[in-house]
Amino acid sequence: MVAIRKVGKYEVGRTIGEGTFAKVKFAQNTETGESVAMKILDRSTIIKHKMVDQVSKLTSFCLSGFELDYKKAQ
Repeated sequence: MVAIRKVGKYEVGRTIGEGTFAKVKFAQNTETGESVAMKILDRSTIIKHKMVDQVSKLTSFCLSGFELDYKKAQ
C-alpha cells in the first residue's frame, strides 16, 4: 500500500468511496497490519449544512468502542 499520509497509527491510502460530506479511505494499522476503512469528513461542508451535532453524536458512538464485524453483517 502506498500511503498518502499517516494519521495516528494508520497509514492512509487510496479513496474507496466518496459522498457529499466525506470520503472513505483505505487505511492500515502500522502496528498490527489490520486493514480498515477510514471516513474523512469535510469540516466546512458539515458546518455549512449545520450537521455538527449529528457528527458529534456519531463520533461519540464510534469512540465508545463500538465495532461492526463486517463478516457478521453480510
